[in-house]
Amino acid sequence: MINREVELINLARIDLLKGRTDVDRDAISQILLENYGKKFEQEIGFYYEDSICPPNQYVDQIIQEIKTDFYAATEERIEVINYWGHIHEKNMSTSLHNHDNSYVSVVVYLKIPKGSGSIVFFPRFNQYDNAAYASKFEPEEGVYYIFPGYLDHAVTRNMSDEKRISLSFNFKKVEVAPPISV
Repeated sequence: MINREVELINLARIDLLKGRTDVDRDAISQILLENYGKKFEQEIGFYYEDSICPPNQYVDQIIQEIKTDFYAATEERIEVINYWGHIHEKNMSTSLHNHDNSYVSVVVYLKIPKGSGSIVFFPRFNQYDNAAYASKFEPEEGVYYIFPGYLDHAVTRNMSDEKRISLSFNFKKVEVAPPISV
């Protein structure tokens, strides 16, 4: 065998952070169900499954867990921009979209009946086939994924007779000023 000098160079990479919340999932799910009919004002109805989630101690706990875990993994600080409840009834799905106004986005799975749909990420590595590098993740109750806001994603159809409940967030990066030298 001839010894050749080669080097593997990574041109693109997308990291997802998988974490787990310790929040009372039943309590936050109940709040989301109570607010299910409260929708955001919008001219075009793409996000019919998104509902308002009022501020509460459970959301505060999740935000703190996400910020702590994200900093531990990246040494970057983030602040929440907004959040909302995401409830899928039978046969509902979410079409391909991204959160281009955020640094990172998060989905937290609260109530996940069997067969209620998966999240699918579609990195744009192939301009001719958007699904070429698609990755599907089966949701788990209590688990969250943090991903870049620009990353296209969709949710497959809820084939269960029960509601699938999740909570979504957008975060911005907090730029820390360098220390002033005197």
